[in-house]
Amino acid sequence: MLLYLLLISLLSFCSGFQEEDFLDGQLTLVVEDALDGGPSPIFTPRSTIHIRSVKSGNAVVTHMRQWTHDLEEKLKVLAENDDLYRVRIYHKGAEEKGYVSTFTKACQLYESSLTEIFNLMVDTAGTSVVGAGLIPAVAVCQGEPPEVPAAQHNTTVMIRSPILAPVPDTATYIEKLEAMKNEKAEGKDNRSFLAKYWMYIVPVVLIMMLSGGGQEGGR
Repeated sequence: MLLYLLLISLLSFCSGFQEEDFLDGQLTLVVEDALDGGPSPIFTPRSTIHIRSVKSGNAVVTHMRQWTHDLEEKLKVLAENDDLYRVRIYHKGAEEKGYVSTFTKACQLYESSLTEIFNLMVDTAGTSVVGAGLIPAVAVCQGEPPEVPAAQHNTTVMIRSPILAPVPDTATYIEKLEAMKNEKAEGKDNRSFLAKYWMYIVPVVLIMMLSGGGQEGGR
Protein backbone atom coordinates (compact mmCIF):
# COMPACT_ATOMS: atom_id res chain seq x y z
CA MET A 1 0.00 0.00 0.00
CA LEU A 2 2.89 2.36 0.85
CA LEU A 3 4.55 1.68 -2.52
CA TYR A 4 1.25 2.35 -4.26
CA LEU A 5 0.89 5.75 -2.52
CA LEU A 6 4.48 6.63 -3.44
CA LEU A 7 3.72 5.75 -7.08
CA ILE A 8 0.66 8.02 -7.04
CA SER A 9 2.69 10.88 -5.52
CA LEU A 10 5.37 10.46 -8.17
CA LEU A 11 2.81 10.49 -10.97
CA SER A 12 1.18 13.64 -9.55
CA PHE A 13 4.57 15.34 -9.28
CA CYS A 14 5.41 14.52 -12.90
CA SER A 15 2.05 15.85 -14.08
CA GLY A 16 2.65 19.13 -12.23
CA PHE A 17 6.20 19.37 -13.55
CA GLN A 18 4.95 19.09 -17.13
CA GLU A 19 2.23 21.70 -16.66
CA GLU A 20 4.09 24.08 -18.97
CA ASP A 21 3.81 21.61 -21.86
CA PHE A 22 1.48 22.74 -24.61
CA LEU A 23 -1.98 21.24 -24.52
CA ASP A 24 -2.24 18.89 -27.48
CA GLY A 25 -5.80 17.76 -26.84
CA GLN A 26 -9.05 18.58 -25.11
CA LEU A 27 -10.79 15.28 -24.51
CA THR A 28 -13.51 14.89 -21.88
CA LEU A 29 -14.64 11.42 -20.87
CA VAL A 30 -17.62 10.35 -18.79
CA VAL A 31 -17.12 7.38 -16.47
CA GLU A 32 -20.13 5.29 -15.51
CA ASP A 33 -20.14 2.35 -13.10
CA ALA A 34 -22.52 -0.38 -11.99
CA LEU A 35 -22.94 -1.23 -8.32
CA ASP A 36 -25.61 -3.85 -9.02
CA GLY A 37 -24.62 -7.39 -9.90
CA GLY A 38 -26.27 -9.73 -12.33
CA PRO A 39 -26.22 -10.11 -16.09
CA SER A 40 -27.89 -6.71 -16.74
CA PRO A 41 -26.26 -4.15 -14.43
CA ILE A 42 -27.51 -0.56 -14.32
CA PHE A 43 -24.83 2.06 -15.04
CA THR A 44 -24.92 5.54 -13.54
CA PRO A 45 -22.54 8.51 -14.05
CA ARG A 46 -19.64 8.48 -11.62
CA SER A 47 -16.85 10.80 -12.78
CA THR A 48 -15.49 12.86 -15.64
CA ILE A 49 -11.90 12.73 -16.88
CA HIS A 50 -10.69 15.81 -18.70
CA ILE A 51 -7.54 14.99 -20.69
CA ARG A 52 -5.68 18.22 -21.36
CA SER A 53 -2.53 16.73 -22.86
CA VAL A 54 -1.98 13.23 -24.22
CA LYS A 55 1.79 13.66 -24.49
CA SER A 56 2.34 14.75 -20.89
CA GLY A 57 -0.52 12.66 -19.47
CA ASN A 58 -2.15 15.72 -17.95
CA ALA A 59 -5.67 14.79 -16.84
CA VAL A 60 -8.15 16.18 -14.31
CA VAL A 61 -10.67 13.91 -12.57
CA THR A 62 -13.95 15.32 -11.27
CA HIS A 63 -16.41 13.13 -9.35
CA MET A 64 -20.06 13.72 -10.19
CA ARG A 65 -21.59 12.17 -7.08
CA GLN A 66 -21.04 11.95 -3.36
CA TRP A 67 -19.89 8.60 -2.01
CA THR A 68 -22.58 7.68 0.49
CA HIS A 69 -23.17 4.88 2.98
CA ASP A 70 -25.71 3.31 0.59
CA LEU A 71 -23.14 3.16 -2.20
CA GLU A 72 -20.61 1.68 0.22
CA GLU A 73 -23.09 -1.04 1.15
CA LYS A 74 -23.74 -1.88 -2.51
CA LEU A 75 -20.03 -2.25 -3.18
CA LYS A 76 -19.69 -4.35 -0.03
CA VAL A 77 -22.45 -6.72 -1.22
CA LEU A 78 -20.70 -7.07 -4.60
CA ALA A 79 -17.47 -7.89 -2.78
CA GLU A 80 -19.13 -10.47 -0.50
CA ASN A 81 -20.75 -12.14 -3.52
CA ASP A 82 -17.39 -12.25 -5.33
CA ASP A 83 -18.99 -10.20 -8.11
CA LEU A 84 -17.47 -7.72 -10.54
CA TYR A 85 -17.27 -3.95 -10.41
CA ARG A 86 -18.00 -2.78 -13.96
CA VAL A 87 -17.05 0.51 -15.57
CA ARG A 88 -17.73 1.98 -18.99
CA ILE A 89 -16.41 5.19 -20.55
CA TYR A 90 -17.61 7.34 -23.42
CA HIS A 91 -16.55 10.58 -25.07
CA LYS A 92 -18.63 13.49 -23.80
CA GLY A 93 -20.25 15.42 -26.63
CA ALA A 94 -20.01 12.59 -29.16
CA GLU A 95 -23.02 12.04 -31.40
CA GLU A 96 -22.99 8.32 -30.63
CA LYS A 97 -21.88 6.85 -27.32
CA GLY A 98 -19.20 4.39 -28.23
CA TYR A 99 -18.50 2.77 -24.88
CA VAL A 100 -15.14 1.40 -23.81
CA SER A 101 -15.64 -1.04 -20.94
CA THR A 102 -13.52 -2.61 -18.23
CA PHE A 103 -14.02 -4.34 -14.89
CA THR A 104 -12.28 -5.60 -11.79
CA LYS A 105 -13.22 -7.72 -8.79
CA ALA A 106 -15.43 -5.71 -6.46
CA CYS A 107 -13.56 -6.96 -3.40
CA GLN A 108 -10.31 -5.45 -4.72
CA LEU A 109 -11.84 -1.99 -5.03
CA TYR A 110 -13.69 -2.33 -1.72
CA GLU A 111 -10.58 -3.36 0.21
CA SER A 112 -8.60 -0.62 -1.57
CA SER A 113 -10.88 2.08 -0.10
CA LEU A 114 -11.67 3.15 -3.69
CA THR A 115 -8.00 3.87 -4.48
CA GLU A 116 -7.49 3.04 -8.14
CA ILE A 117 -5.52 3.69 -11.30
CA PHE A 118 -7.21 4.17 -14.66
CA ASN A 119 -5.11 3.09 -17.65
CA LEU A 120 -6.48 4.79 -20.77
CA MET A 121 -5.31 3.97 -24.29
CA VAL A 122 -5.88 6.98 -26.58
CA ASP A 123 -5.56 6.92 -30.36
CA THR A 124 -2.61 8.64 -32.04
CA ALA A 125 -4.72 11.72 -32.83
CA GLY A 126 -5.74 12.09 -29.20
CA THR A 127 -9.41 12.33 -30.13
CA SER A 128 -10.86 9.13 -28.64
CA VAL A 129 -10.20 6.38 -26.15
CA VAL A 130 -9.72 2.91 -27.65
CA GLY A 131 -9.06 0.93 -24.47
CA ALA A 132 -9.24 1.15 -20.69
CA GLY A 133 -8.10 -0.75 -17.63
CA LEU A 134 -8.87 -0.37 -13.93
CA ILE A 135 -6.24 -1.32 -11.32
CA PRO A 136 -7.20 -1.16 -7.61
CA ALA A 137 -4.52 -0.73 -4.94
CA VAL A 138 -5.22 -4.21 -3.54
CA ALA A 139 -4.23 -6.93 -5.98
CA VAL A 140 -5.40 -9.94 -3.93
CA CYS A 141 -8.57 -9.89 -1.84
CA GLN A 142 -8.18 -10.82 1.83
CA GLY A 143 -11.87 -10.89 2.72
CA GLU A 144 -11.52 -8.07 5.24
CA PRO A 145 -13.06 -4.58 5.24
CA PRO A 146 -10.75 -1.64 4.43
CA GLU A 147 -8.71 -0.16 7.25
CA VAL A 148 -9.93 3.35 6.42
CA PRO A 149 -13.53 3.82 5.19
CA ALA A 150 -13.72 5.35 1.74
CA ALA A 151 -14.86 8.96 1.44
CA GLN A 152 -14.57 9.22 -2.34
CA HIS A 153 -12.82 7.60 -5.30
CA ASN A 154 -9.08 8.28 -5.24
CA THR A 155 -8.38 8.06 -8.97
CA THR A 156 -5.07 8.36 -10.77
CA VAL A 157 -5.12 8.47 -14.57
CA MET A 158 -2.36 7.08 -16.76
CA ILE A 159 -2.62 7.83 -20.48
CA ARG A 160 -0.97 5.83 -23.22
CA SER A 161 -1.02 6.11 -26.98
CA PRO A 162 0.02 3.58 -29.65
CA ILE A 163 3.66 3.66 -30.77
CA LEU A 164 3.97 4.02 -34.52
CA ALA A 165 5.91 1.25 -36.23
CA PRO A 166 9.07 2.25 -38.10
CA VAL A 167 8.46 3.17 -41.75
CA PRO A 168 10.38 0.95 -44.22
CA ASP A 169 13.10 2.68 -46.26
CA THR A 170 11.41 2.24 -49.62
CA ALA A 171 13.42 5.01 -51.29
CA THR A 172 16.74 3.15 -50.86
CA TYR A 173 15.16 -0.10 -52.05
CA ILE A 174 13.79 1.59 -55.19
CA GLU A 175 17.21 3.13 -55.90
CA LYS A 176 18.82 -0.33 -55.77
CA LEU A 177 16.23 -1.73 -58.17
CA GLU A 178 16.82 1.13 -60.58
CA ALA A 179 20.59 0.56 -60.43
CA MET A 180 20.12 -3.15 -61.22
CA LYS A 181 17.88 -2.29 -64.17
CA ASN A 182 20.45 0.16 -65.53
CA GLU A 183 23.24 -2.41 -65.29
CA LYS A 184 21.21 -4.96 -67.23
CA ALA A 185 20.25 -2.38 -69.83
CA GLU A 186 23.89 -1.36 -70.38
CA GLY A 187 24.94 -5.04 -70.67
CA LYS A 188 27.63 -4.84 -68.05
CA ASP A 189 29.07 -8.20 -67.01
CA ASN A 190 31.94 -8.27 -64.54
CA ARG A 191 32.46 -12.04 -64.66
CA SER A 192 35.81 -13.58 -65.72
CA PHE A 193 36.46 -14.94 -69.24
CA LEU A 194 36.06 -18.58 -68.12
CA ALA A 195 32.87 -17.78 -66.22
CA LYS A 196 31.38 -16.15 -69.30
CA TYR A 197 32.33 -18.72 -71.99
CA TRP A 198 32.77 -22.03 -70.14
CA MET A 199 29.89 -23.58 -72.10
CA TYR A 200 31.89 -23.08 -75.33
CA ILE A 201 35.33 -23.96 -73.99
CA VAL A 202 34.42 -27.30 -72.36
CA PRO A 203 33.11 -28.98 -75.57
CA VAL A 204 36.23 -27.92 -77.51
CA VAL A 205 38.55 -29.31 -74.84
CA LEU A 206 36.62 -32.60 -74.75
CA ILE A 207 36.78 -32.95 -78.56
CA MET A 208 40.53 -32.30 -78.55
CA MET A 209 41.08 -34.86 -75.80
CA LEU A 210 39.01 -37.51 -77.58
CA SER A 211 40.61 -36.90 -80.95
CA GLY A 212 44.11 -37.04 -79.43
CA GLY A 213 43.33 -40.31 -77.67
CA GLY A 214 42.03 -41.88 -80.90
CA GLN A 215 45.24 -41.07 -82.85
CA GLU A 216 47.44 -42.66 -80.18
CA GLY A 217 45.30 -45.80 -80.23
CA GLY A 218 45.71 -46.07 -84.04
CA ARG A 219 49.48 -46.14 -83.80
